[in-house]
Amino acid sequence: MTSSRSKADNVEIVLIEDNASDVLVTLNALKKASICNKIHVLKESGDVMDFLLRAGSFAGEPQLPAETVVLLSLNLSGIHGLDLLRKIKEDERTKHFPVILLSSSQEERGVMEGYKIGANACIVKPVDLAKIVEAASELHLGWLLISPGEADLQ
Repeated sequence: MTSSRSKADNVEIVLIEDNASDVLVTLNALKKASICNKIHVLKESGDVMDFLLRAGSFAGEPQLPAETVVLLSLNLSGIHGLDLLRKIKEDERTKHFPVILLSSSQEERGVMEGYKIGANACIVKPVDLAKIVEAASELHLGWLLISPGEADLQ
């Protein structure tokens, strides 16, 4: 039987955001939530599928764990977040990753479309601690997130 702790040790977070200030706010919110999982920040939307599939310039990298969580901004330059979500959910190798959309507004038209495509949750920017905890709880992803306090237990 696998413990939730051993599962949590393997969880990685992929933050897809090209706005530097939004990256900082999101990383600070994750830190305040005591989330210390490995976080990958991708600022170039064109690199996302290569990164997730370990293709192209990422071919030599170790495979991402099955428990990887994707935080995806809807407003990306280059490719729209919904187009990227569609690619993630259409590929057999990545469709199982939970995807949490990061949107500037819950009313944004793209949010509803994102849910239709397969997004698991949406958090309105600026990202705050309460919304991260709420999204993780709603998605039953609590075991995915490691806090330093939990890591010190045992």
